[in-house]
Amino acid sequence: MAAFIGADSGPFWWMKEGTFAPKKIKKHQFMSVSKLISNYASYNEWANYKLVNFLKSLEEELMYQKVNSSFENINQTLQHILLAQKFWLAFVLEKDVNAFNWQFQERQVAQTFEELQRVSTDMKTHFSAFTEAELLSLLELDMPWGKNKLSRYEYMMHVINHSTYHRGQIITMIRTLGINENIPNTDYNLFNMAG
Repeated sequence: MAAFIGADSGPFWWMKEGTFAPKKIKKHQFMSVSKLISNYASYNEWANYKLVNFLKSLEEELMYQKVNSSFENINQTLQHILLAQKFWLAFVLEKDVNAFNWQFQERQVAQTFEELQRVSTDMKTHFSAFTEAELLSLLELDMPWGKNKLSRYEYMMHVINHSTYHRGQIITMIRTLGINENIPNTDYNLFNMAG
């Protein structure tokens, strides 16, 4: 008979003698880091394609209209997503990123749309190709704006989370500009359900 587990049981209640142990999970129910990263990179590609395809349906001038947000307009926010994805892809591929160009291009949203989709696909391809050992290997970031040492997969998770954050900002910017119809839902769970 299972013992009642209360709030004071601690995080390892299942290890205590006489307590209920969780059911054994079948091996195929575990998700490896490589499977998680592959799925997450596929999600990022899917979400960026959905967002870009929606933005392409709007008047281009809306992409340059000033909005009170982290960046001046949708175009700059998209470019920020693109540049971050390009930087972190190069970094996890262990390329030299010391002279990375973070400059925005003025009024080039059509080019940004195409490049963001291409880089998102490149990320999915490269991220999915790493072995479990390669994903777990440590990489050292040494930039003027940040220094740390994390597993390769953590940097990958960071860039995808970063893109998700700014996609949310773009949706808010779109609504601020008065557009409230056909807004794409780029939720991770929706991606998995559509699978």
